[in-house]
Amino acid sequence: MSLTTLEDYVKREIFKTDKELFDFCPACDETGNTIEALMKGLFYEAKKLQKERDEILKINRSFAKSIEELKNIIKNIGTLG
Repeated sequence: MSLTTLEDYVKREIFKTDKELFDFCPACDETGNTIEALMKGLFYEAKKLQKERDEILKINRSFAKSIEELKNIIKNIGTLG
């Protein structure tokens, strides 16, 4: 079994064609340094996903707070009258 460079591995195993690679990472075609450009692209995508995750967590916390408030209201309905 022959050794392969990381760049060869990425091209062979992750992106089956150069078109797939360049569609994901247009800079790969321009720079000649595929791994560096891919890492930058992946970092950018990871930052976008992190931002989306943070927004989802914020919404979930808001729902949890609203549900807790609703539970307290329902619990106290009997004591209002």
